[in-house]
Amino acid sequence: MLLYSGLTMEKDIILHNIRSAFQEINSQEDIESINRIRAEEAEYDNQNVIRAYQAAATCMKAEYVFSPVSKLKYFNKGKKKLETLIENDKSVEKVYLRLLIQLNVPRHLNYHQEINEDIVFLENHLADARIDLSYKRIMIKNLVSVADKREIRDILEQIKVENS
Repeated sequence: MLLYSGLTMEKDIILHNIRSAFQEINSQEDIESINRIRAEEAEYDNQNVIRAYQAAATCMKAEYVFSPVSKLKYFNKGKKKLETLIENDKSVEKVYLRLLIQLNVPRHLNYHQEINEDIVFLENHLADARIDLSYKRIMIKNLVSVADKREIRDILEQIKVENS
């Protein structure tokens, strides 16, 4: 059996693949391929994390459609699904995805209420999360890259990704 960062690769490769695909989104087709992944085929503990990536990708689909009505529809559909997943089981990756979206969406969408709470959650839990160190660094890099305020970027850059 192959190993990937201490995890069996047979089922956990699905989570690894969706993480990679999420980083490479450049089109509506990329998003649709993410949303075609069958979360139920993954390791049970990873299924809702995969669904969270799919929800975030649905939010991002708004960038690739022309109609303002369609943009809002995709954004709200993904946001609702992501919020439900977080309410049911708050985890580092789900909070990361919500924060990434909140930092990236226009202010008029009024989806910024949890930014401070999400940053504190990541400060308190990211170092202990069972996520590859290299991916934790990617998460922070992504958040910093979309944060428009210097003070938020500074705080994000100080979040520990591993325990000393």
